[in-house]
Amino acid sequence: MKSLKDTIEFKGTKDGFIIVINNEADYEEARKNLIDKINSNLFFFKGSQFCDIYATNLNEKEKLDLINFLKEKYNINFSKKEKAIINKLSSDTMYYNTNGEKPTKFIKNTIRSGAFVEYEGNIVVLGDVNPGAQLIADGNIIVMGVLRGIAHAGSKGDESAFVSAIRLNPIQLRISSVIAISPDDDTYSSNSLPQIAFVHDGHIVIENYPTKI
Repeated sequence: MKSLKDTIEFKGTKDGFIIVINNEADYEEARKNLIDKINSNLFFFKGSQFCDIYATNLNEKEKLDLINFLKEKYNINFSKKEKAIINKLSSDTMYYNTNGEKPTKFIKNTIRSGAFVEYEGNIVVLGDVNPGAQLIADGNIIVMGVLRGIAHAGSKGDESAFVSAIRLNPIQLRISSVIAISPDDDTYSSNSLPQIAFVHDGHIVIENYPTKI
């Protein structure tokens, strides 16, 4: 039996997570490992938006059973959307338009003023990012709290990267070489919904993030 890490992966997209199940895992193994992995990060996943399950070794009924189970047990919302682009290049390799293969660094605390975090992959902060703190990732940046510092996603030129936060109020937001400065009218902080920032037509666009509370 493959390890939990090898069997289940979560890939982030602008429309939510995609669950990728190793093509050698059968239904029972996939279900057990999926439960274990979500339970180990319950605060992060419960109530989140998901797009789909990708599993070449499971039939449609088995995938539907998993989706219905996750909806009922964890209040997870599934919504297939065209913007969650999946390009199937082979039976066991998936590539996503949002840095799907990059490693992810989880930080389980608030990032204090003056702190500097740089990572070659995605950064997920399970807390706030205070003013004066700086995050730099060549992948995506997700803050499960208030982002008030500086965030630079796609630092090596990847304009498909994004920045998302429960409350998006950064001093400066940068994706690849595109920069946005926090407005004087406090537009970011007036929004009570989770938000996501991404590049569109050469500009940083900020939208409410699809979620189910």
